[in-house]
Amino acid sequence: MSRALRLLAVETGMVLREKLTWAVLATLFAALLLGAHMGAARVDAERAALAGAAAEEARAVATARETFARYAQPTPAKINAWQDPTNAFGYMTQFLTVHAVKPPSPLAALATGQSDVQPALVRVSFGSSTVFDDVAYELGSAVRLKLGAFDFAFVLAVLVPLAVIALAGTRLSAEGDSGTLRLIAAQPIGPRAVAGAKFGAVAGILVAAILAQAGFALWATGAIRSVAGTTTTLALLAGTLAAYILLWVAACALVATLWRGAVAALSILVLAWTLFTVVVPAAASLAADLLTDKPSRIAAIDASRQVQDDFANGSAGPRLTAQWLNRIPGAAERADLVEAPEIKRLARDAHYDAELDAHRESFRTYDRQIAALSRWLALASPVTTFDFALQGAAGTDAGRHAAFLASAAAYRRTLRAFFEPRIVAQALNPVPVCGGCQARLDFDAYDAVPRFQPTLDLDTGHDASLRALAWLTAVGVGLALPAWVRLRIWPA
Repeated sequence: MSRALRLLAVETGMVLREKLTWAVLATLFAALLLGAHMGAARVDAERAALAGAAAEEARAVATARETFARYAQPTPAKINAWQDPTNAFGYMTQFLTVHAVKPPSPLAALATGQSDVQPALVRVSFGSSTVFDDVAYELGSAVRLKLGAFDFAFVLAVLVPLAVIALAGTRLSAEGDSGTLRLIAAQPIGPRAVAGAKFGAVAGILVAAILAQAGFALWATGAIRSVAGTTTTLALLAGTLAAYILLWVAACALVATLWRGAVAALSILVLAWTLFTVVVPAAASLAADLLTDKPSRIAAIDASRQVQDDFANGSAGPRLTAQWLNRIPGAAERADLVEAPEIKRLARDAHYDAELDAHRESFRTYDRQIAALSRWLALASPVTTFDFALQGAAGTDAGRHAAFLASAAAYRRTLRAFFEPRIVAQALNPVPVCGGCQARLDFDAYDAVPRFQPTLDLDTGHDASLRALAWLTAVGVGLALPAWVRLRIWPA
C-alpha cells in the first residue's frame, strides 16, 4: 500500500508539472466563468421580466381606479363596454392585466434547459379564445434567444469530458509509443499499480480542480445568490459531477488497455465523446418523436374554428345560451338575457371550453409523456444524463414547464370563476349609477382579483441529481471493472 501511495504521489507531481495540465484547467476555468456569467445574466433577465409584469399589473389597476373615479362623474359621452373598466365584463375582457409566472429557481443559472425557447411569463386574458395553453407568451422574453446554448451546463456536460480526454487519454498509451512501457514492465511492479497511479492522479487533480473552479465561478458571478433549501441538491450535484469525471477517466483507462498507441486511444475517445454528445442525443430525440403520438395542432385549430362557427351561425347560439342560463337561479325566466352580449360571451366560452377540453388535455398529456420519456432516453448517454440532472436542479426542464402551462390554464379557470358571478349578477339586476353617468360602475374589486400563485418543487432537482449520481456511478464502475481485469498482466 505504501508503494502504491508513493507511486500516486510521484505521478500527481508529474501531472501537476505538465504545462498541458495548467493550460487545460485554465481554459476550462475561463469557460466556467463565462457559462456562469451567462446563466446569471439570463436569470437576471427573467427576474427583470417578472418585475416588469408586476409593475404592468400595478399600473393597470391604478389606471382602472382613476378611470372609475373619472367615470363616476356625469358626462354626455357614450361609454361602451370595451371602454369601461368599471364594468365586470368590460374589465375582464378588455382591461384585465394579470400574468402566470414561472420564477427562476435558486439554482436556475446552472442550466438554460427549456427556458431559452419557452418564456417564464404568460399573459392571461379573455380577449380571445384559444385551444392551446402555449400561445400567450410575452414576446419580450424571446430576446433571451440571443444567449444561445452556451451556459454552465454546457461547459460541465460537454467540455469537461474533453478536458479529461486531454489529460488522461494518452496515459499508458504514450509510454507504449515511446518505449518507456517496456522499462516499466521490467520492474517488479504490476500494471494495475501503474495504471492506478497514473489514472488516479489525473482523476484526483481533475475532480478537486473542477469542483473548486465550478464553485468559485458560481460564487464570483453571483449565479447562485442563496443556497437555502438547496444544500442537499448542491451536494448531490457535486457528487454527480465527480462521478461524471471519474466515468470519463475510467473510459480512458479502458481504452488504454487496448494497447493501440496514443493516436488510436485519442481517436477512440474523441469518437466516443462525439457519439454520446451528438449522435445518441439526436437518436433519442428521434426515438421520442416516434414513440409518442403527438396531437395535431392543425386538427385542434380546425375543431376550434368549427365550434365557434356552430355557435355563431344558426340556432345553436341562442339554444346553448338558454341552456347555460338554466343553471342560474332566476335567469330562466329572463328571455331578454339570451341576447345580452356578456351572457352570450360567457355561454360561448363555456361551450367552447367543454367542446375543446379533450384537445387541450391531449396536448397536456403529450407534454407529460414526452418529458417522462426524455428522462429515460437521456440515460442512453452520460452527457444527457448529467445535463438532465442539471436542468432538473435548475428547474428549467421540460417537465416543470409542462406543469407551469397546466397551472396557468387552471389560473384562467379561477379568474373566470371570479368574474362570472359578478357579470351575471349585474345582468340580472343592473346596478343603478349616478345621474348622467354613462359607465356601469358595478365593479371596483380590483385588489380582489385572484393572483397567480407560482410553485417550485425543490424535490424534483434533488431526485434528478440522485438518479443521475446512481446511474453515472454504475456506468463508471461498469467501465472500470473490465479495465481492471485487462490490467491483470502486461501486454505481450
